Amino acid sequence: MTMSTARLIFDDKKRVGQWVADQVEYLAEWGGYYAMGVELNGEIVSGTVIQSWTDTNVVSYFAVARPTKLLPALFDHTVFYTFAQLGVRRMTAFVSADNEKSMRLTSHIGFVTEGVMREAQDNGADLCVRVLWPENYTRSRRHGQKE
Repeated sequence: MTMSTARLIFDDKKRVGQWVADQVEYLAEWGGYYAMGVELNGEIVSGTVIQSWTDTNVVSYFAVARPTKLLPALFDHTVFYTFAQLGVRRMTAFVSADNEKSMRLTSHIGFVTEGVMREAQDNGADLCVRVLWPENYTRSRRHGQKE
């Protein structure tokens, strides 16, 4: 019987960033960014990229190919890094309106739709501008953590 080995990755932003870019079909260069992920048996299975931060906002990208027990911890670290380390007020994500899994996942975390960019996707789909405010992060409330 083989045991699966999963771990969080904080020290390989280039590899995680490329993996996330491939998953979300991000064609441009990230520029200044930070990336973290989950690796299962040496293969990245989930990741997040945080970029374009200002004094008030960051843009985030999430990709999940295979959920693991470490996925909630990845979200915790992403939210902590965004709000505590960078000190911004909001996290923005762009989610295709026709991507039901991503819409559910971001809603589950606490994101809400702030606006819609009509027909902004290459396939003509709408692109939702979703925002996470620190007080809306559902996982921190479930686990008794203070914002």
